[in-house]
Amino acid sequence: MQGQALLQSVRKAMGDSPDIALGEAAFDALALSIFRHQFVANSMYRKWCMALGWSDQKAREVGHWREIPCIPVEAFKWGEVTTDGVAEEASPMVFRTSGTTGQNRGAHHVQTPALYAASAHRGFQRQFGPPDAQGAVLLALLPGYLERSDSSLVQMVCDLRASGWRMPERSVEDGFYLRDFEGLFQAIDEVLESGRRPVVMGVTWALVDAAQAWKDSGRGPLSPQVRLVETGGMKGQRKEWVREEVHGFLKAHFGCQSVEGEYGMTELLSQAWSTGDGQYFTPPWMRIRVRRTDDPLSIQADGATGGLDVIDLANVGSCSFLSTQDLVRPWGKEDGRGFEVLGRFDHSEVRGCNLLVV
Repeated sequence: MQGQALLQSVRKAMGDSPDIALGEAAFDALALSIFRHQFVANSMYRKWCMALGWSDQKAREVGHWREIPCIPVEAFKWGEVTTDGVAEEASPMVFRTSGTTGQNRGAHHVQTPALYAASAHRGFQRQFGPPDAQGAVLLALLPGYLERSDSSLVQMVCDLRASGWRMPERSVEDGFYLRDFEGLFQAIDEVLESGRRPVVMGVTWALVDAAQAWKDSGRGPLSPQVRLVETGGMKGQRKEWVREEVHGFLKAHFGCQSVEGEYGMTELLSQAWSTGDGQYFTPPWMRIRVRRTDDPLSIQADGATGGLDVIDLANVGSCSFLSTQDLVRPWGKEDGRGFEVLGRFDHSEVRGCNLLVV
């Protein structure tokens, strides 16, 4: 299957309904088609696979998506990771990893910006409902990300608010807050008074500061209609906390019952979402597998803790098969869609979204 046909197949797989279920057989067939095209048409990925001993014949014979090799996300620092023949007509975008001072920032050259927006839209709708007059309103507390013009997270929030997850009289930009906690709290009040449900997505360290400000203000418990979504970790702003510590602090200071989460990164065009307890679930066009910690080229036994590999079909224009430095354990049905984030491998760079060091 050629590039443009693959692009159309991924769009179809996402569907217009948030309830669409891409079954195992259909996912497997599409993932294998994307792999065989990217093995040939993505020079960075091909070099990596061949260094692992893969050949054209072996690529043609691979029988299941779980057998497909994954390239480390660090490859986006090595050079341009793109697949020929898959670009949309729209101008491409470039997202860059956050990194820290002195680090080489990775770059994701997004040849399919419309597909990226569609993936974010479909995934968010599955979690929070459609963008209608009674639906959720997305508010973002993203200092650090807002100060960059090449953040995929900021672009995602912009796309979602532009799609209707905002108050009708407010602009897309009105939903972003740096360190204006009182402005955020007033926006929450406004959304609640309208009868809609606020979704507050914030980088972890900023949510911690906001929770302290909420308690110091003397406000009562946060309305159960408000959904808190943490993403982004501490980003070097303070000592990294384990998830239980972060969630316990937020619950105690906001007076809320649960803290949800978004798992994404610059190198991925799809997101996994959590309703609490650090347990994430991917959209139907995304799967995960767990690799052994002592042998990164081998798959971990079912149910065991290991390194996270992500297969994201939305990455059809770059590379759909990525190996991360996150430590996870699978949960839920054995379909490669549920996982719990435990932390990161020792000595790995603290980066990306929702990465809490244990």
